[in-house]
Amino acid sequence: MPARWLELSVQARGPVQDTISNFLVENGSTGVVCGERSLRAFFPEAVDDGALRPVVRHYLRGLRDIFPDGFVGRTRWRVIAERNWHDGWRDHFKPQKIGKRFLVTPPWIRPKDTRRHTVLIEPAMAFGTGTHETTRSCLEFIDELCAEAAPAKALDVGTGSGVLAIGMARLGVREVLALDNDPVALEAARANLTLNGLDGAVTLSDTSVGRVRRRFPLVVANIILETLVELAVPLGRCVAAGGSLVLSGLLHEHVPTVMGRFSGFRIERRKERKEWSTLLLRKES
Repeated sequence: MPARWLELSVQARGPVQDTISNFLVENGSTGVVCGERSLRAFFPEAVDDGALRPVVRHYLRGLRDIFPDGFVGRTRWRVIAERNWHDGWRDHFKPQKIGKRFLVTPPWIRPKDTRRHTVLIEPAMAFGTGTHETTRSCLEFIDELCAEAAPAKALDVGTGSGVLAIGMARLGVREVLALDNDPVALEAARANLTLNGLDGAVTLSDTSVGRVRRRFPLVVANIILETLVELAVPLGRCVAAGGSLVLSGLLHEHVPTVMGRFSGFRIERRKERKEWSTLLLRKES
């Protein structure tokens, strides 16, 4: 393990954290820790930071143009020396009880509580670990929707770490299709499926949702506003008549914009945590 690390701190909130984390992992970060309003990425001392810093600066400048509402703020670089960095990094991740039946935990902690469905998520790739408000709300809706009887099949659009797909499989959904156009995300999801022993229960694909021709009684999409708006038509088409659509990654003020794109759906329930809204929509028969 390197004696020294280069740490990058970025002020960022919401689903854009996953976008930034993905970029940093692709550019050499060996771990990303996401907080409520910022993230920290760590690079080994061997990295060429003279080349890395301008690349990151250019990328974040482009994100600020896309997200002008303060989603991406200041950055800070520093060199840190810590013998026990790896253990310290792991200390950020604890088991999370979510809903009535889920327990989301990193793989190095095996909780004794066997009454809940354990979802093992490796946080090193930082594609959603169950701690963010939007992920928690989605898992709660999934728990509630599967309480009486799990649907036979479900679709997870923008699966990231695969946490929602794994949750659905854990609750008895026999066929889960999980989509993501990011190969790094698919790699992370595949590793997490293996951790949970669910390689055959979830199908991972880089197919766009617009090419999916099947109908599902349950569709979930925890993605950013712009992508939800862009994919509204194909997302709506994938929901079976009378089926459920869980949408998240939305600030409260974004809800009217999104609902204006999903004609034929009504809000059945809504969860609000801090500045985030998660919607459970029902497709009219």
